Amino acid sequence: MTGRIARPLLAVQLAFLLVAAAAAWPTAAAAAAPDPPVVVSQGQVIRQDIASQPGSEPDTVVEPHVAVSPTNKNDAIAAAHDSRFPDGGAVDISVAWTADAGKSWHHQPVQGITTAAGGTYQRASDPVIAFGPDGTAYLSVLLIDVTGCRTAVAVLRSSDGGQTWSTPFYAHRSSDCNYSDDKNWIVVDNSKTSPHRGRVYQFWTPFRYNGDTYLSAPQAVRWSDDKARTWSATTYVTPIDHGSQNSQPMILPNGHIVDTYYDFGPGGAVPDIVPGAQPEARRPQLHRNATAAPIDAAGTIYASTSADGGKTWSTGTEVANNAGGYADGVRCCLFAADIDSVTHVMYAAWEGGVGDTDPVYESFSTDGTHWSSPIRVSRGDVSGVQRVNVDVVARAGTVYVTYGTRTKPAQSGGFVQQQLSVSTNGGRSFGPPTSIGPRSVLKYAAQAGGYFPGDYIGAAIAPGRLYLVWAVSSTPPPYSASKYHQIIYGATLRP
Repeated sequence: MTGRIARPLLAVQLAFLLVAAAAAWPTAAAAAAPDPPVVVSQGQVIRQDIASQPGSEPDTVVEPHVAVSPTNKNDAIAAAHDSRFPDGGAVDISVAWTADAGKSWHHQPVQGITTAAGGTYQRASDPVIAFGPDGTAYLSVLLIDVTGCRTAVAVLRSSDGGQTWSTPFYAHRSSDCNYSDDKNWIVVDNSKTSPHRGRVYQFWTPFRYNGDTYLSAPQAVRWSDDKARTWSATTYVTPIDHGSQNSQPMILPNGHIVDTYYDFGPGGAVPDIVPGAQPEARRPQLHRNATAAPIDAAGTIYASTSADGGKTWSTGTEVANNAGGYADGVRCCLFAADIDSVTHVMYAAWEGGVGDTDPVYESFSTDGTHWSSPIRVSRGDVSGVQRVNVDVVARAGTVYVTYGTRTKPAQSGGFVQQQLSVSTNGGRSFGPPTSIGPRSVLKYAAQAGGYFPGDYIGAAIAPGRLYLVWAVSSTPPPYSASKYHQIIYGATLRP
């Protein structure tokens, strides 16, 4: 993998950050190891809902996301790929909802997006959930026709906590073979003090080609002020000639947006082996080397800010380099970012592989421009122990980073145990990890250029509630003829 060499953090930036951090956390020196959150419920969130199709992997759901309603902390929605295709996308997207803080989950396939469920596109991918300030839920999905050139970024809306969904609204559609939509992310401005309160922002990565020649992959954004019915023209976070991926946007109380993303520079082709780097519709051709790729953490995270509701963006500043790690033989592990709704401090978390291990790191910022030096989250990072997937959420200065710890990779992919590390001093140090849920056996996971738990997992936080969702694979049940068995597992914790 190749990547742009990162600029060192300037001394003046570090001095500014230390002053800001001291103001944000006046009692944060050398905090004692925090008590781990209490698991109040856990179990299956989603399993296969839609019938498999020729070439898809039966009994697989993968790559989950979760969000919690701002109007009721007991209402949460999760979504995942349903019956994954190894060369990209899934037969459909399944959504699950809970109205009792995860004691019970109800799941069903999304109607109206793929041909398997009344829609017009062959496959769907990359589900992301977000809530608006009035409790309206939004589901963003990537839609693909693998036999043609159609791709789309669709947004559906739910006013009943995820039980029913609108027909899709299209933030963007393309039928140009030289353009391929990929890696969508959605966020809503819920701030009471923002001039754009309620605005829905849809980010994605358009891959641009000239025939078979790759040109660039900038970070694009559109927004809607009428609950996803209509959308603005496209603007770009990064220069249009850059290779980039994985927008993780955060919104400040004044409505300013800070987007964090991988940027490989002007004219820089996004490397083949970066997890989630190539568009789903073209991965069969462009991901040939992924399975044999070693851990390689090259990949710099940058941050850009918009002070005018997404119309214009600042030049990117570095968050962290060596932030694109993933475990050998596993496709996974995009970085994650989140903003604390109480302190308004922003956090990024990633896995930065060195050699044959893959530690988890975190960095924080009070303004989106100046970021702390990387802070080690994981413990026991020794040869043969790797980390897969990561997510971060924070509330009132307490930071939660969840990730999978992979061991014994030589044994048919090895085993993954989901863990959670907590910081009670604003992300400046983390206590020992807590293991959550059953061990996942990668031998039975979906395949996508390697064992596939997903490019991302899900975490969401509200007062007194922490929701986590991730993929768990295990021995297929006796009634199944499939060689796969992968569900979405979830836990609700009391922070």
